[in-house]
Amino acid sequence: MSFDLLATEILHKILENVRVDTIQPHVAADIRLERTVALTHINRTLRGAALGYHELWSMIYLHWPADAVQHFLYHARQRTHPDITVLLDTLASGTSNKKQKHQRWAKFLREEMEIIRVLGVRIPVSHGSPALAAALSDTPAPRITTFELDLDENQTTNANIRRLFNNNAPELSSTRIHACAPFHELQNFPSLKELSYRVTEKNFSGLLKLLRRVPRLTSISLKGALKWDPSPLPTHNPPLRTVVLPSCTSLYIRGMNALRTRYILSRIGFPTVSHLDVHEIMAENDNGLLATIFDTLPRLPNNPQARDSLSLTIRPNQFMIHFDGYRFQTEWPDSFHTIANDAGFNLLLSLLIDAVHAPANTLLLQPSILFIENFVDESEADALSLGLEELDVLIGEIFGSYASVRQLSLSGNTAPITRAFRDAYSHLLPTLETLRIEISARGNVNDTYDGPSLAALKQTRHIEVINNLL
Repeated sequence: MSFDLLATEILHKILENVRVDTIQPHVAADIRLERTVALTHINRTLRGAALGYHELWSMIYLHWPADAVQHFLYHARQRTHPDITVLLDTLASGTSNKKQKHQRWAKFLREEMEIIRVLGVRIPVSHGSPALAAALSDTPAPRITTFELDLDENQTTNANIRRLFNNNAPELSSTRIHACAPFHELQNFPSLKELSYRVTEKNFSGLLKLLRRVPRLTSISLKGALKWDPSPLPTHNPPLRTVVLPSCTSLYIRGMNALRTRYILSRIGFPTVSHLDVHEIMAENDNGLLATIFDTLPRLPNNPQARDSLSLTIRPNQFMIHFDGYRFQTEWPDSFHTIANDAGFNLLLSLLIDAVHAPANTLLLQPSILFIENFVDESEADALSLGLEELDVLIGEIFGSYASVRQLSLSGNTAPITRAFRDAYSHLLPTLETLRIEISARGNVNDTYDGPSLAALKQTRHIEVINNLL
């Protein structure tokens, strides 16, 4: 059958396969434009099918040339009820004719907001405008479901965006707001369930007030600003009541020190949480060190049967624990401000040992599968970096805490682990059946193994050894 005789439905299936394979959502804006338009230049039949295929035209980058934006919009609007995704990076179009471009973008948002389902806007510092701010502040968005606003951390006035969509976006369910100043009126969006929010010096004190106003949230992601000068935690007189988030099942915290993480966790309640993910920076506190693993683990439901595997990652300046529904990562600097390096190192090692024991002690976790990825090696380390001696200590604590392990999987620099297992800890892991040496999922890792220790463990412990590095 001639290609020109294929039914429109078949042609649309072909176009969909091409779109999925070559015009993925993450493809660069200029490449998306080039590849989409190219589909209309193959022959007359495919051109007609392509122009009538809404999915090809429904994603529009406003910083494209004006004629390209109008071309995409025209064909997207041929559908009876069009839904479009609109993305704008105000820096991507350069600085020429800046005022004219901003006015064009603002006009588009005012006139087309009624059909926008997904909107993403990035405004670096010095690349905003009153016209664009007004369009985002005052234009209702009746159909928008997902909104991302990415403002430079130096935008202390949020690029003069006073509010969002005139507080009128009834279907908005997911939003990512990377801004400096707080947006206080998120409670006006009745469908909002997922919130990703950048926490800064300027909005930190009002964070709890914001969360109290949106108790319907099911997923919360809080990311600390990159630049954050040392400042005291907010004080409250009288003390704040606990912010209860009865629907929150997932909480993510990134890029904050442990003091700020603990401040947040100590003041919110999430009785239905099933996924807790914290990446923090260890903090000095009362002549000691603070990590919130001991604050976060008790928040999880006590259901050890559902957690049959445990993953640990050890780096010179970072430690991570992961199991189903939970991930905790702490990292520490090269030196502490108020604690001398020798004392700080002892405190650090003691805290990490306690962290190793915490899942077993708090949740009675005894997995059958243990995965350890190690990046500690013989290279010269900073004063507070873990070396091979500290790794040896941690391995002994790990093996002693999780006696139920039947399968041990190792990746990264595995040689010192298997040597320590053979020489010092062969009496531990009494139920071990299989030892696996894996290729690290991180492609730039120099994986190592030690053949003699693996052979000795296979013979003396009567276990299966699988070495995927061979």
